[in-house]
Amino acid sequence: MITIGELGNKRACQAFVDYLSVNKIEHKVEKLDNRYVISVAPEQHQLCQKMFTDFVHNPNQAKFLDASWQVNQPQDNSVFDGSNSKTDLGLARIWNSTGWFTKLITLICITIYIAFYSGYSQVIFNALSFRLDLSQPYRLFTPILMHLDTLHLVFNITWWWYLGGKIEKSLSAFWLINLTLLSALLSNTAQAVLVSTNFAGISGVVYALTGFTWLYGRNRPNSDIQLPNNIFVFLLIWMGLGFIDLLPINMANWAHLFGLIAGLICAQILTVNNR
Repeated sequence: MITIGELGNKRACQAFVDYLSVNKIEHKVEKLDNRYVISVAPEQHQLCQKMFTDFVHNPNQAKFLDASWQVNQPQDNSVFDGSNSKTDLGLARIWNSTGWFTKLITLICITIYIAFYSGYSQVIFNALSFRLDLSQPYRLFTPILMHLDTLHLVFNITWWWYLGGKIEKSLSAFWLINLTLLSALLSNTAQAVLVSTNFAGISGVVYALTGFTWLYGRNRPNSDIQLPNNIFVFLLIWMGLGFIDLLPINMANWAHLFGLIAGLICAQILTVNNR
């Protein structure tokens, strides 16, 4: 087998591999560090080299996007997910889909929620609710760790795990921590100043991750950090319904809006500076 190239994005690599499969080209993929090395048979090297160059220059061509839908046989994804296990029901993949910081915040939120409904709600709220007090600077951030009901917790933590995991795995915990702190500060402060300090939840940060993931993916189409337009629009509609009071729950609408803006700005700055 002869190497025709390598890709740093597993989704892009899978798309190209599917295209090779559709064209009945024998190939092999090896993962080296964070790169995926693609090899083909010597007699097909010249043809596949042209295919690979074409893919790198424009991976969004219809022929590449359609290839995965045309593959009839299941592909061996062990090189992409790092696991050969077929009996874990996907739980190991879910656990490994994110990094330590995403897991830490998730566990803290769940623990505080359990304590909140174990008779300590007033104590916890008094200790962690927002206060614009520089003698207790942590309270500018700690409202994101509290959730007031089960649906609130599940909705926020699900999106936190999904979006935060993408960012932490692809960029690093450093970037996720900084984005979390910045968006928590802006969204919490906006909600407190414009409405009141009677709020809780990580949804402002979730909207920051939403904006960041969507715009980063648009600016870097080959990145692992992607958010489909339909999901982005759904979350925007959800935020809009909160502003016009069409939902049966109270929402920290200004926290959502300022979190979204913070995420969009951070994504734009990061992608422009690294071009």
